[in-house]
Order: sequence, then C-alpha cells, then structure tokens
Amino acid sequence: MTSSRGSAKEVALGALFAAIVAVATIIHIPMPGYRIYFNLGEGVIYCVAILMGAKYGAICGGIGGALADIVLGYPLWAPFTFVIKGIEGFVVGKMRENRKRAVIAGACVMIAGYTLVAGILYGWKVAPIEFFTDLAQTGVGAIIALVILPYIEGPIRKLLGRQ
Repeated sequence: MTSSRGSAKEVALGALFAAIVAVATIIHIPMPGYRIYFNLGEGVIYCVAILMGAKYGAICGGIGGALADIVLGYPLWAPFTFVIKGIEGFVVGKMRENRKRAVIAGACVMIAGYTLVAGILYGWKVAPIEFFTDLAQTGVGAIIALVILPYIEGPIRKLLGRQ
C-alpha cells in the first residue's frame, strides 16, 4: 500500500535517482571563458520524470542538479538550477503519456530558464552561447532518455510493483 508520500521503495529510488542526476551532471564539459557547462543530467531527469511522474521528476531534477552545481563550484547557479530543473522534471512528468512531447516541453523550460538567467547574470552577449549549449544538452538528453527508457522501464516498474 502506498501513501501520498510514496512507498519506501519509491523514496529510496527517488534518492538514488537524485544522486544519479548529480553524477550525470558532474560529468561535464565547461564552456571556455564562461561559467556554464554541458552535461548529461537531462537524460536522467527525463527518465525519472517519465518513469516516476511529476513529483519525483521535480525533486530529483532540482536536488540532483543543484547539488552538482555546488560540488562543481557553481554555487551561484544552485538556486536557479533547483527551480529550473525542478520545473523541467515536473513538466516532463505531467506530460509523460506522450514521451516525445514531454521531453520537448521540458527542454523548452530548461533552455528558456538558463538562457534568461545567464543573460541576467553575465550579460546578454552570453545568452546565445547558453541557448545553443542547452539546445545541444537537451537534445542529447532526449536521445539518451528515449533510447534507454524501453530497457529500464520494465525493471523499474517491477521493482516498484507496478507491472
């Protein structure tokens, strides 16, 4: 029986997924001359949100992404990341019935959020660099998620007892 708070398995899996988001984000490629970077965290956020829904997508995306910013030495970005990645995960989770549309909507949230914040923090000349970096990052993340989801969906659902 699961409560509105989630079963122990769901909570544990959510914590594990938040950690995986952080690790996938920590494995990054910095953009020379800017305080921005390319990473693979999006693919994990999309998988979590599609498999576990909006609540876990938001929590894992926000916490995992913000934690990675802190570990990587980008603490200024952590609160923005928490909100942007949280909303991104929530949107993907809410729209998960149509995976491609969900991922596109989540990507739009992420790209718009980070482009806006980069422009405000570093000036609008940085915004196009942020935009194209995020476009590539969400594109790679979408491909990763849509390719691996069929392989991990069954085992995750079985683990959670949702066959």
